[in-house]
Amino acid sequence: MATAREDAAPSFDSWKQRLERAAPDQLRAELEEFLRVLTVLGTPLIDGANVHFVYYDPDAHHVALAGEFNEWGRNNDAIPMRRLRETAFFFHTLTVPGAARLEYKFIVDGEWKPDPLGQHKIDNGIGGQNTFFVVGEFHDPPELEYVAAIPHGRVEEFEFESKLLLNQRRIYIYLPAAYDRDRAARFPSLYVHDGGEYLERARMATVMDNLIHARDLSPIVIVMIDPVDRTHEYRGNDAYRDFLCDEFIPAIDRRYRTIDHRDRRGVMGASLGGLISTYAALSKPQLFSRVAGQSSALQYAEGQLVSMLAAVTDTTMRFYLDVGSYEPRFIPAHEHFVALLRQKRWPCLYQEIAGGHNWTNWRAHLKDLLLYMWDQHSP
Repeated sequence: MATAREDAAPSFDSWKQRLERAAPDQLRAELEEFLRVLTVLGTPLIDGANVHFVYYDPDAHHVALAGEFNEWGRNNDAIPMRRLRETAFFFHTLTVPGAARLEYKFIVDGEWKPDPLGQHKIDNGIGGQNTFFVVGEFHDPPELEYVAAIPHGRVEEFEFESKLLLNQRRIYIYLPAAYDRDRAARFPSLYVHDGGEYLERARMATVMDNLIHARDLSPIVIVMIDPVDRTHEYRGNDAYRDFLCDEFIPAIDRRYRTIDHRDRRGVMGASLGGLISTYAALSKPQLFSRVAGQSSALQYAEGQLVSMLAAVTDTTMRFYLDVGSYEPRFIPAHEHFVALLRQKRWPCLYQEIAGGHNWTNWRAHLKDLLLYMWDQHSP
């Protein structure tokens, strides 16, 4: 009589069936083998669009799942994980359509933990780690890769002391290679909120070098600004807006060979940085003609932005906006705002991308943002 053939790469579903059907005297051996497989393969187990999260802990009583796919369990919306039989294994299966890279954590008896069996960990920016997984053909685009053989710009760093805000902040200035080659030339400028993050996590200097070398983009001076009190400053704050527009931009135009004209000046940011960029540009349309936001927190000042947009009647701005499909709280405000931009017939590129609220997704679309903002066929 023929015996059943062991799968070369057994799926989570097949393992689950084995454990559920195992006789009491076989269960311990099956559990040990399953844990050995998980240790080798890592978690989650991915089968097409199905992502199987598995957590093992003999001391755990309640395990939940939170990540970018459920907005990190806001409003008590963490996903309870089921116990597998009466074992120390907990599991949940999530369906993720399309290519995506998403971060998550487990909440074990109230304590947030990265996946101990996850093979992909990343700094979460607040002193800890998240685990992430990739579904489909998701990978960093080529413009994020440093190429030694091409001309490179340079980055200057300094502290800027504000007389208006009575504080100081770190500034990073990307000067394209052409800035030093042609001492008489003046350049457009792009002001970037969360500047140090865009420089390090989004590899802004490398992306600029590659796009300029490929002649996809003309040389631009990138002014990257760090916040001091991010939540306060970036949430539609008039004092910060006045610092940026009335004090900081004039200082940069005096210090560097930038073009002091709205048609050659843009502003951008991510999350709250996208909100303050939009807020500042609509407040001071005489200073900016190009605005970009990635996962912008427009919902925090939606009413104000709508009123400000309606008040700008004698000029236009070019907008780039993107938001992740796993950011449902962000999407309605974007759809409303983009509809108003189109009613005004302002140029706008809006993208809903397969991803969450993280730097991997933002940097993957930085080229889209830059090329649309600085379309060489537009004024």
